[in-house]
Amino acid sequence: MSDSFAHAASLRHTAPSFSPRLAFAAGLVGLFVAVPLGYIFVRALGADPADWQRLLQTRVWGLLGNTLGLAFAVTTGTLLLGVGLAFLTERTDLPGRKFLRWALALPLAIPPYIGAIIHLALMRPRGGIIPQMLESWLGQVLPLPSPLGFWGAVFVLTLFTYPYVYLLSGAAFRSLHASLEEAARTLGRTPLQTLWQVTLPALRPGLLAGSLLVMLDVLAEYGTVALLRYETFSSAIFVQLSGRYNRSAAAVLSGVLVLLAMFILWGELRAQGQARFTQMEGGWRPAPPLRLGRWRIPALMAVLGVSIAALFVPLGVLTTWSVQALARPEITAAVFRTGSQGFGHFAFNSVWTAGLAAVLAIVLSLPVALFARRSPSRFSHFLTRLAQVGYAIPGVVIALSLVLLVNRFLPFLYGTPLVVVMAYVLRHMPQAVRASESALSLLAPTLEEAARTLGRTSAQTLFQVTLPLVLPGLLAGGGLVFLTSLKELPATLLLRPAGFDTLAVRVWMWATDGFYLQAAPAALFLVLVSIVPLAFLLRREQIFR
Repeated sequence: MSDSFAHAASLRHTAPSFSPRLAFAAGLVGLFVAVPLGYIFVRALGADPADWQRLLQTRVWGLLGNTLGLAFAVTTGTLLLGVGLAFLTERTDLPGRKFLRWALALPLAIPPYIGAIIHLALMRPRGGIIPQMLESWLGQVLPLPSPLGFWGAVFVLTLFTYPYVYLLSGAAFRSLHASLEEAARTLGRTPLQTLWQVTLPALRPGLLAGSLLVMLDVLAEYGTVALLRYETFSSAIFVQLSGRYNRSAAAVLSGVLVLLAMFILWGELRAQGQARFTQMEGGWRPAPPLRLGRWRIPALMAVLGVSIAALFVPLGVLTTWSVQALARPEITAAVFRTGSQGFGHFAFNSVWTAGLAAVLAIVLSLPVALFARRSPSRFSHFLTRLAQVGYAIPGVVIALSLVLLVNRFLPFLYGTPLVVVMAYVLRHMPQAVRASESALSLLAPTLEEAARTLGRTSAQTLFQVTLPLVLPGLLAGGGLVFLTSLKELPATLLLRPAGFDTLAVRVWMWATDGFYLQAAPAALFLVLVSIVPLAFLLRREQIFR
């Protein structure tokens, strides 16, 4: 027994081995991610000083104010909405909580620009569905809030990004030990004081992570702000590229936007590093649900109102429009045959590009995650962070960097769908890296050591032991990359070759031309396809237990 104990101890204390090949592969992945970002800064710094002066005097500060104002307003709204909904569905006796958890999470499958399309169709002052209904019922035109501008963008983006905060804070609510709040109550704290002084501070890591996702999503958003006529950095860069063909000005604006995003990411990392919460006591048990009493019905109506606005209204409108479109032969013909391609081509293009991007992202994330796990050091930590800078690069900026790089160094790829796939991989690599790291962290090192003592090489151990055991986690990461790639709009619009349309592109083009009935079947299909991997992820991660 003493020999076996000594052998086990030696396995536990074996110094991490450094693999030059693994380090080289991880370094190549980091270089692949870093080159587009570096090239943007090179082009921005090399721009004509007159462009810098003109943009600083006329554009940058206004765009900075618009972008930051929108980002902070949406983040604040999602925090209030997400935490409130998570508290009601996880810590109270709200009826129908199992159904409501799903109804509140599934809006994550609806791209905000599709939500903006429906928002405009319902609320636009002239011809909107709701103004027309009210006018027919009341016999007069009522002054309704404008669906355009700052507040329209805040409303739509909050409604379709709050699930980031809702899911993370809901998981945190479920994991809290009941004794924390009980101790606060025995010390004389009221329920409201306990919530503010004990519960919410314990949720801080999850809230910071959710806020980061929301804020960076807002910085990268193009479709919603373009439809609702609110100018941000992303929409201004898109105009410079697709309308004015001024790559120098686009590079300058992109450099400023990336600096802003990286500053936000740095601030979140510092705040996250200071947010430490550990439950030391064993015997975990959940806190008893709070009885709402006379507030039960109002709380239920509020939660139902959010789920109706964020999920059931969009699905209902898209379904109604799709039925109307399919009932009219001329619209059906336009939907299923546009130019030389039809609906099947759009769906196929969406699925194969997003699927290939998911596979490549997971494959490229493995060397980085394996190197960080087997050779923990400052260098491996740096490579892990570098591989996740895609969070700080909006899709329109990645598109600009690839346009510049591929056109100059890889001209044989220019004008092919593979450039679109490259953009997806760069944009969503962080999701794959985090999934791979999470899956590998659950793998006991002794399993790989045992395989090597039985004569397996490093490659055999990887393919016969490591990958089969972490495959479920890798599939979850791939599903997340697939989901987000399906919805990617600005990079696809800028990089797609002529005649290559995806569902997102066709929805955008039809909707911006005012052909909502034609856009509806593609939008509905896109949402339904996105719900499949989202539901798989929620079930696998046991979000709702």
